[in-house]
Amino acid sequence: MLRGVVYLVSGWVALAFVGGMADVLALTIMLPATSAIVLAHAAFAPISVPSGLAVAVALGYLEDLHQGAPIGTLCLAHAAAFLGLRWAAQRFHVGGWMMQAFAGLAGVLFVDLATAGVLVVMSDSLGVFRPALQSALPQVRWHALATALAAPVVWLGLDVLMQRLRLEEPPPAPTTTFSQALRKRRS
Repeated sequence: MLRGVVYLVSGWVALAFVGGMADVLALTIMLPATSAIVLAHAAFAPISVPSGLAVAVALGYLEDLHQGAPIGTLCLAHAAAFLGLRWAAQRFHVGGWMMQAFAGLAGVLFVDLATAGVLVVMSDSLGVFRPALQSALPQVRWHALATALAAPVVWLGLDVLMQRLRLEEPPPAPTTTFSQALRKRRS
């Protein structure tokens, strides 16, 4: 339960920080989706599925409010992304920065494509111009790139935060390095 609250608060702070700093620095480039990275971290962490879904829906709601999207659009996208990432977590291990970037990339692609799908399906009832949505789809690649580049940094911050709050044990120190094992094998 406490882990879910930490994910929710850290996702909210990261969302506000990135949006605020972009406004202060007058950045016009595509910004990373920190909530998708937090969601990916939660999916690959030892958190129960109901708690993870609650975090996903809450982060999606905060994104809805932040982006001005129709309420529920990003809630649904984040929940679906969490379930997809949780499925992937049972098959893959996120061990290094490259896999962390890949997990963040998968998270943002899932969220963005699910959001676009919901908006296209609901475009008539929402009064959204469907060709405008379709012309915005190529911009997903820049959003995905920014998120993949930011994922290892956010992931490291979440790991450190979980260790400081004693919600996760630090990884054990390696007893032997590869070169030591190689020398030992040769002798």
